[in-house]
Amino acid sequence: MKVLKRITFLILCLTLMFCISAFVMGKENRDDGKIKRGVKINGENVGGMKKKEATEAVHNAVMKKTGVKVNIKVGDNTCHTKLVDLGYDWSNEDVVDDALEYGKVGSIVTRYVNNEQLRHGGKNFKIKMKLDNKKMKKKFKKAVEPYELPVLNAELKATGHGFKILKEDNGYEVAQKKSTDDFANYVNNKWDGKSDINFKATTKVTKPKYKVKDCMKVSNKPMGTFTTSVSGGEENRTRNKNIRVGAKKLDGYTIYPGEQFSCNEHLAPWTEDNGWYNAGTIVGSKVEDSLGGGICQVASTLYNALLRAELKVVKRFPHSLSVGYVDFAADAALAGDYKDLVFENNTDAPIYLQSHFDGVSLTFNIYGHDTRKKWHEVKYESELIKTIPVKKEVVKDPSKPAGTEEIEPGHVGRVAKLWKITFEHGKQVSKELLHESTYKMVPTKVIKGTGKNIKETESGEKAEETTGEH
Repeated sequence: MKVLKRITFLILCLTLMFCISAFVMGKENRDDGKIKRGVKINGENVGGMKKKEATEAVHNAVMKKTGVKVNIKVGDNTCHTKLVDLGYDWSNEDVVDDALEYGKVGSIVTRYVNNEQLRHGGKNFKIKMKLDNKKMKKKFKKAVEPYELPVLNAELKATGHGFKILKEDNGYEVAQKKSTDDFANYVNNKWDGKSDINFKATTKVTKPKYKVKDCMKVSNKPMGTFTTSVSGGEENRTRNKNIRVGAKKLDGYTIYPGEQFSCNEHLAPWTEDNGWYNAGTIVGSKVEDSLGGGICQVASTLYNALLRAELKVVKRFPHSLSVGYVDFAADAALAGDYKDLVFENNTDAPIYLQSHFDGVSLTFNIYGHDTRKKWHEVKYESELIKTIPVKKEVVKDPSKPAGTEEIEPGHVGRVAKLWKITFEHGKQVSKELLHESTYKMVPTKVIKGTGKNIKETESGEKAEETTGEH
């Protein structure tokens, strides 16, 4: 009986204790929005803080870690970056919520235990950081690339007395897999979490593919050459400036076997800052002033030199209107990023691209290893297969006075084919159709004014407003 009374008394005491604890905890929990005293995050006391304050404190702690400087040694150079830029970031952003809820949620027993811990030593939540390997590898590669030493293939330079050959040289590049694996291992397992990181990337030597002996195959005699005449006069002054700029931008390139050469990549952007002037350009069905006007003569001259060198032409586009400086279907237009002249070195040695402009004529020479036989010869023949006469179109314009007339000249439309004719020992052995080009017919516009007569508007009477037809 005494034992039963003692057990009953003990149960009552425990019940009373839990009730008192529940009352105290309930009273404490009414202080909503604040973290309980004794709670720390990464060793920093956040007790009494609201969520916004605690989040800001944690962010500051995170920034100290992610803002650590990283110095990556690449050969003789050093790349400077930060951990955050290499994918190192906070991975448990719910830690503030955990701190805010500690001692407030869960069963009575759980809350009691948690609050007791706060009274006798406190609770410390840790910030967890993580290195995102996928992001790190991508960012690491981008960061170190400018510090790699590019390999130098042997290169040709024209001297006026043949070619000077610039010797090849080794380069080095970062061994990406080993370097990024080693970097991740260091950050995750060896770094003290606060010091600047000094890391040496593993590099590997890169060997040149083309050497002096390859360039020595190039002959001083052009594989292909072509010249076009340039119109003079004040009206062509800016156009000829563009031809000079374009010829210079495409001069002096060594192009290796298998490489493709895009004119647009070497000429664009079509801006004043890039050296271009306003001059006549074919825009749709009209000739209008725009930056780079005249550059198509440069492309067309180069195209004909390529044909005579029998190099592989990857992309070529005709003009929308026919031009006069090359035969029909032998032109090559450049426009924006959608019309380009692209060719490929499909020979066994480097080729050298050379231009010359003297203000009267433009010439392109293409030098290389010409393996064609001496008795091999090619000619190109333009065949006009259709002519579309200019039509006349009358347009009424109410914005111009009645009785006035303006004429906008049109353009003859044409369809032409370009043939490649091959001779061996002076005899024709083949005739190949390269392409067919169509040039628009643009009608001659006769613009007749239908608005108020000039005398009427000058008579002192108020002229009526007129609107054009749409």
